[in-house]
Amino acid sequence: MFNFLKRKSLPSGSETPVPQDPKEWQRRWHQILDGYNDHPDEKPGDKGVPDPLPDMDSDFRLQFGFWFTDWKSARQARRRAFSILPRGDRMLARVEEHLSTRRKPIDADYATMVLRKGVDLTRELGAEAADPFGHVRVMENPSISPQDAFARADSPFVHLRAALGEMAAKEHGQAGSAAYYFLSEPLYRLASSYDVSDWVKWPLCSHSTVGDDPTTAAYLLWNGGWSAGWDEEGLFLYDRRREFGLIQ
Repeated sequence: MFNFLKRKSLPSGSETPVPQDPKEWQRRWHQILDGYNDHPDEKPGDKGVPDPLPDMDSDFRLQFGFWFTDWKSARQARRRAFSILPRGDRMLARVEEHLSTRRKPIDADYATMVLRKGVDLTRELGAEAADPFGHVRVMENPSISPQDAFARADSPFVHLRAALGEMAAKEHGQAGSAAYYFLSEPLYRLASSYDVSDWVKWPLCSHSTVGDDPTTAAYLLWNGGWSAGWDEEGLFLYDRRREFGLIQ
């Protein structure tokens, strides 16, 4: 009933083994970018591995450098970068799917169905969430700003998001937890959205199928121009299709 996006399998690349350590991953990602001379946003002076390495939340070269769609070598560089991470092939497949998928608006009825599905799956995992079958308020063509709409609201998936790092550790041990946090800033920059970041990282957190993936709901809502909220009155959907340029 819910046509959650299908994954596309991609080869993981052939990088030489790297110790399962975030600093080694960070160093290798810089080395990967150093190996290309056709990057549209880099100059010769940008080359080289910083010494000392900055924290990932201030390493802007790695946060932005792999997501350029007008870079001829981008797919190859991303394959190399993700090949050194646990479940990197599955996460890379989602990155490539996101970059190649054109955003399309979805209507309020479908958005409501997607939200209910995601909340239901979240509760099945044991995370606290609203009643998926309760009333969903729809703010279509809203007269208030997103800031006002969400001033006293959380994401319906706030407790799921808080559990993802622990889930990655349970699946892949210390390397899983390290990879989850290593990717947090770069994947946020992929679309300036934690909904997109969570969806890409989900294969690191679980081996469940795409149909059982609760992060897909928030991703589809973002892709279709909606933001979901949860406040003292229950679930709601905020229409951002016009703001995102998906409708006139």
